Amino acid sequence: MPSVSTPQRRRDVDALRALAVLLLIAFHTARLFDAEPWHMKDLAAPYWTADLLVRLLNIWQMPLLFLLAGMSAAWALARRGTGAFARERMARLLVPLAVGMVVLVAPQVWVERVSPEVPLRQSPIDFEGGPIAFAGAYFRCCYPEANLSWHHLWFLPYLFVYCMLLLPLARGAGAGRLARWMAAAPWRLALPGLLLIGLELALRPSFPSTHNLVWDWANHAHYGVLVILGWWLARNPVVEAAVDRAGIAAAAAAILLTALWLLSLRDTQGGFGVLDLPWALRLALRIGAEWATLLALLAAGRRFLDRAIPGLAFFAPLALAFYALHQTIIVLLGWGLLDWTTQPAVKFTTIATLATVASLALAWAGSRSAPTRWMLGLRAPIDGRPSLAKEPSA
Repeated sequence: MPSVSTPQRRRDVDALRALAVLLLIAFHTARLFDAEPWHMKDLAAPYWTADLLVRLLNIWQMPLLFLLAGMSAAWALARRGTGAFARERMARLLVPLAVGMVVLVAPQVWVERVSPEVPLRQSPIDFEGGPIAFAGAYFRCCYPEANLSWHHLWFLPYLFVYCMLLLPLARGAGAGRLARWMAAAPWRLALPGLLLIGLELALRPSFPSTHNLVWDWANHAHYGVLVILGWWLARNPVVEAAVDRAGIAAAAAAILLTALWLLSLRDTQGGFGVLDLPWALRLALRIGAEWATLLALLAAGRRFLDRAIPGLAFFAPLALAFYALHQTIIVLLGWGLLDWTTQPAVKFTTIATLATVASLALAWAGSRSAPTRWMLGLRAPIDGRPSLAKEPSA
């Protein structure tokens, strides 16, 4: 059985997770300005630059969080039994999901319902009345046909399901022979990317992304495999070492594949519309760019982020609360500043800055008391600061 590396801290994993969560501010602020329907929009949307930013971040952001969650789950399972792991994941994922749906998602749905003048609303159902009057109507299931939703919190139930599916693997051998075979030749690190491409080509035409958990099989195959791959990487340090050595090649591949994908993407979707490629090839380029980017980020993290970085070290234990809070703040700011200025760059920068400050302040405030820590899925503080767990956290 391969050894499971369980260091006191994997600071690179914490830092990569923190950076991905922080960049959700840029991603969801850009959603106010891009061409796809969303919960709130700028009156002059869409803007091509917003679409481009969304596309670039969407290649790797959520996939990285699922991959890192799989790595964290491997270390956590190595330190505790499956029962304790399951209870801890319930507390850290399902409790903030339930609280967030009522406290954080309901205001987003209300804002969308009372804004008939906003273009590209994802669910254009009108409501007349304040948030208190809307409270009862909110529990009519389910969005977008009705109101009840988990919006951006979809990551939490998905991750919980995938973590539970990892439990039968907890005492497994981790496919060490396969790991040694893959680590022996750098090109073999591309094979998981080919698996992801095959799954997308097979499932995506029949199962577009819904985030409804029940009928979202293309996303389940994609993100579930990433969680398993993260678990497998953490169980096999020999593969992690091979990823470190292949970092530069992976970064070059990521840049090339991303460029080709953007050149083939229509300009109405944030691309350049230069290459006329069939859908299947465009999809293969996008998923290939995703996997290459993930490998490059893992390698870069080990090289540059596996050390104490004061700002990220402070933010890392607040990342889950920050993630839960940030989209509600962005949607409310987009609604409150709807008529403020016609300068999209000024509005984007202002909303992103205010959302970062407000989300961080509220996440920190939530870490100060036991009830709010429980509601936000945070661990208890140590020495007056939010807790940094002794194993990498998911």
